[in-house]
Amino acid sequence: MLRSRSLVVPAAATLLLAGLAAPAAPPAQAAPPPSAVPKPQQYATEAADVMSARVLARLSGKRVEALSERDESATTWVNPDGSLTSELSSGPIRFQRDGKWVDVDLTLEPAADGSIIPRAHPEGLRLGGAGGTRARSMAETRTAKARTLATIGEGDQQITLQWKGGLPKPDVDGTTVTYPNAVPGADVVVEATRTGFEQYTVIKERPATSAYSYTLPLRARGLTVTEQADGSLVFTDARKRKRAVMPAPMMWDARTDPLSGEHTNRAPVGLDVVKRGDTVDLVLTPDPAFLADPATVYPVTVDPTTAALGNVFDTRVQQGETVDWSADTELYWGNPGTTNADGSTRYARAFITWNTAPIADSIVMDAKVSLYNFHSGDTGCTAQTWQIWDTTAPSTASRWANQPTWNELFASPTQTKGRSECGGDGWITGDVTSMVSFWAGAKYARSHMGLRAPSAATAEWKQVNSGNAATNVPKLTVTYNYRPRTGTKQEAGPPYFSYGGAYTVNTTTPMLRDTFVDSNGDKVQATFQVYDTPGVDPV
Repeated sequence: MLRSRSLVVPAAATLLLAGLAAPAAPPAQAAPPPSAVPKPQQYATEAADVMSARVLARLSGKRVEALSERDESATTWVNPDGSLTSELSSGPIRFQRDGKWVDVDLTLEPAADGSIIPRAHPEGLRLGGAGGTRARSMAETRTAKARTLATIGEGDQQITLQWKGGLPKPDVDGTTVTYPNAVPGADVVVEATRTGFEQYTVIKERPATSAYSYTLPLRARGLTVTEQADGSLVFTDARKRKRAVMPAPMMWDARTDPLSGEHTNRAPVGLDVVKRGDTVDLVLTPDPAFLADPATVYPVTVDPTTAALGNVFDTRVQQGETVDWSADTELYWGNPGTTNADGSTRYARAFITWNTAPIADSIVMDAKVSLYNFHSGDTGCTAQTWQIWDTTAPSTASRWANQPTWNELFASPTQTKGRSECGGDGWITGDVTSMVSFWAGAKYARSHMGLRAPSAATAEWKQVNSGNAATNVPKLTVTYNYRPRTGTKQEAGPPYFSYGGAYTVNTTTPMLRDTFVDSNGDKVQATFQVYDTPGVDPV
């Protein structure tokens, strides 16, 4: 009776409401003041962890960042449908300062002590200010007093590159500092990169003597400096871990190839490493024949670069080149249309190592790679195909004759940017869902991508920013969900009692149960399999 009465009451109420006449429209009233109008609910765009972000994403209908998943090169959001999206970068995009995450900003500014510093550099880069007496010649730099030119690292691990002689008042332009005429006929230039710095000596006029060399003192507090067979320097800590690298120096003249954008007239630089106590003197000797050659177009740039090594990495290899390019701000691939002295093409390929630990063992729904294309060989404004491969790991030892293994071709996007007559610089992207699904299924914490052109056609030549560039570094954007864990407590009943590990029931319609865990809180649908005989197909 109680149940019947409870059903009757709502029905009667419904009939009664349905029988009422609608009241007349009320007289018009003035609109309420703006302050009285309810505002839409404002939701935060960040949350402490994945579970909190999931709640906010469902309520707001917009993705919410899970701050617990942030690191130097990854950002993770929870989407309204419960999936996650991680954006992985091939270079550091942020770092921790005073316990807080700070976005990398390489814009240079004067510091209170007269030095010049980026607004936010992950390695604490600091460049020298004006001071001291300038050397009157390159020869004088061998005996002049050394001044700090650039320092990276903090605490008990620092690398300091010095200049012998005074430094004039620097000209600061964005991420670059120029010390004009630091020595007669040459400027000293330092450019901030995302992982360190590039130091250029720009020789503006042909030297009067063939005996042209200069010394850069190097201090490496808490690190051991080891010269490699290819002329590069590796910095290791007390645990023998590689912390930084200085590739072998190179030099080039002012000419650039209009098709490739490359400095085609290049030459190696002689480097002698002289240890003096806790200081290493780097004696750089540009090739005298190169400097004296009437075909050399001045200014000539001499380039030693220093870069810290981290969990992500990229580099390129090129026919005719025998040095490490992992510290450079550019990646190339394809045929630039130029040749080496032996007539071989300067075909190039590029490699990127991604930190894929955040997506390991996930179910990948979508993945794309984005690269900032600032130059291409396509003069006809036609989209050109490029290839994306799975490879083995690249390293600072990768060269054209020592490439990572090219395992499998996964994608062939057709896009080109990077020419002013074709719309200018911009992002090119590739669908790499199948490749990243393979990486996630294999539970790779670090995964390796190779980029190359499908043929020797010069139109397929591309240059993109590397992970060392000041802006627009390569990124991999992945949307995925985590797999729930397989249940580990299978039981049958009633009654729920185990006899020697086997559950015995007293019914032909037993109740099955298990305990499942989903790492990001999704609902789980369980499937039970029942066997008549172990090892035989389920019934």
